[in-house]
Amino acid sequence: MTAIALFKRVDRPFHLVMFDPRAKIDIGEGISQPASTVLTSRVRDLSVDPGLPGDFRRWLETDDTWRDRLISDPAGLEHAFVPGEIFSTYVYKRFAEALSDRPDVIVQFGSDTVTAIDRHLDGGYSVFLGAEQRTRFDAVFLATGYGMRENSDAAPAGETQSAVVIGGGIHAVDRALGLLADSKISHVTLISESGFLPQSHTPAAVGAIVTDKAMPGTLRGAFRFLREAASRADLEGSGWQGIMNGFRSRARDLWAGLTSEERARFKRHVKPIYDSHRNRLPPERYQRLHHAIASGAITVRKGKVNCIATNGVLFSAPTGLEVLPAELTIDCRFRPSGTDSPLVRSIIVAGLATRDELELGIVVDECGRTKASALHGLFAMGPLGLGSLPDIDLVPQIVQQSHAAASLLNSWIGEVAKSAARRQSL
Repeated sequence: MTAIALFKRVDRPFHLVMFDPRAKIDIGEGISQPASTVLTSRVRDLSVDPGLPGDFRRWLETDDTWRDRLISDPAGLEHAFVPGEIFSTYVYKRFAEALSDRPDVIVQFGSDTVTAIDRHLDGGYSVFLGAEQRTRFDAVFLATGYGMRENSDAAPAGETQSAVVIGGGIHAVDRALGLLADSKISHVTLISESGFLPQSHTPAAVGAIVTDKAMPGTLRGAFRFLREAASRADLEGSGWQGIMNGFRSRARDLWAGLTSEERARFKRHVKPIYDSHRNRLPPERYQRLHHAIASGAITVRKGKVNCIATNGVLFSAPTGLEVLPAELTIDCRFRPSGTDSPLVRSIIVAGLATRDELELGIVVDECGRTKASALHGLFAMGPLGLGSLPDIDLVPQIVQQSHAAASLLNSWIGEVAKSAARRQSL
């Protein structure tokens, strides 16, 4: 999606190199999500171009393969939720089309592992591939998402099995439901560290409800404000989701005004329940989850996993340490977006970025620039900036950010070109 933004926003020839040691540039490959994973944004809110908000819906309507699978959604196509594989197919097709519209752009795909990034003596950045090889670039975009998961999602062959899924988010719920759909799995234990699970979307989309009342500038006051507004909405029958959407639209301003102590308190006490209400399940999946819990097919346990073994897990439950045997264990816990990887550590050591206070990622501005006051061409896209920008892990927000970053880069390139032209004229 970042590459598409560059094709559309940078108005002069450039050379793009996309590094990924596991890349498969293939229509329908997917965005590192199993086919069972449903995106949490509706069809109407998905597009690779902010200027074409209905683009994904129109693409679905003209594609027989996907339209026939989704047209039965009772809420209508624009309110539907789709598996990641469908959106990924769309993204790759739009990538191919955007590239074909730019014959002046050279694109290369590199399978090398990028091990470090540093400033280059002549300006720009040195990108290191292994211990010795390095290449200079004028701009670098870190678009690594949450990184790659090493565990396998596939159940081994054999008789009916029990499984453990670690995590309490959307991905964990999807994996638990997907395992139950496999006849080999009869029971799943879902271990949530906080005990919270995702709430439900409304059947049809609701917009952001923002009251005229000023929101308090403290963490405690802001969430008291949110709870009271949501309670009133429930009593009135409009539901809390619109209130939450309105709160999210103001969350970045609130976050910027919190003290370090309040941000730390948010991570310890508020983040799990906040995430369970902002990252919601499609209504059908929510109903399937709670039906499985009620029938005993899924058991939810609260606790922190200390160790994963081949035959089960050791975890700290409220009552103490427990050993939970299982023939299959899948770890779906949220991971701070690769900030402990050698690549990100090299950027921090070089002074090109700093960790955010919650240690979820690195500090960025709205466009994804790291240390924006000093640098022009180093960007960390999407979840890498989650500690600075609430909701930047959702597709619509990532698309907005990628186009803002590409526009900013284009302006900077234009300024550099003008400066060079003036020097030549002198």
